[in-house]
Amino acid sequence: MRKPDIFDEIIQCLKTSEKTGADTSMSEATLHDFYSAPVRKAAPRPQAQVALAQNIQGVPPAYAPDLPEWESLRTECAACMKCRLGPTRTNMVFADGNPHAELMFIGEGPGADEDATGVPFVGRAGELLSRMIAAMTFDRKTETCIANIVKCRPPGNRNPADDEAAACMPYLKRQIAMVNPKVIVLLGAVPLLYLFNLKGIMRLRGRWLDYDGIPVMPTYHPAFLLRNPPAKKDAWADLQAVMAVFGRKPAPRR
Repeated sequence: MRKPDIFDEIIQCLKTSEKTGADTSMSEATLHDFYSAPVRKAAPRPQAQVALAQNIQGVPPAYAPDLPEWESLRTECAACMKCRLGPTRTNMVFADGNPHAELMFIGEGPGADEDATGVPFVGRAGELLSRMIAAMTFDRKTETCIANIVKCRPPGNRNPADDEAAACMPYLKRQIAMVNPKVIVLLGAVPLLYLFNLKGIMRLRGRWLDYDGIPVMPTYHPAFLLRNPPAKKDAWADLQAVMAVFGRKPAPRR
């Protein structure tokens, strides 16, 4: 179902906002896809797939057979009990996408849907992230790699505690080193805090940072955008700055 009230609000926001370095314009069709497309709960997977996910503590990404160190790290993470989150998880949530990708997204931690499936960003926020990636003209499975600060679900979907993040960060840093992406996008305040020891996502979003020579763009978490639709205008500006690094522009809409 369309949400014309939100759509009209964002259109007005775009029309009245001051010009910045990035072109925040979209066609109406793209705006509807990015801002107002219906968000559905992830469909239940066949029981056999759920059992597989539980057995291996996370579903393998589409591209990993030629990267044995990636699978070795996955196995290490699946056995990890270094913090209080390990014993309470259903599935360890390792990563999604292609570990050879040039574009990497880093979020905060698994929610209930992710804990159930072993895949990051599969709930409502995950569906919005998929639309964001598509609007950037990237394919989520083959052209991006998605990971989180922690790999096990914090109870009640709370943010990771400092000691939980500290226990899991060495795994994430090894993932980043293996992927060696061209650009990293941080989704929200949590990865900004634990990768850079910085606070203030509203102040720092849209500003390039550097992680071991990799350009890093902080932007809003998709869950925040679901609660605050007008902020999608700023997120789109951030994503277009990332697209410019790859020489990409929004696809023309018919």
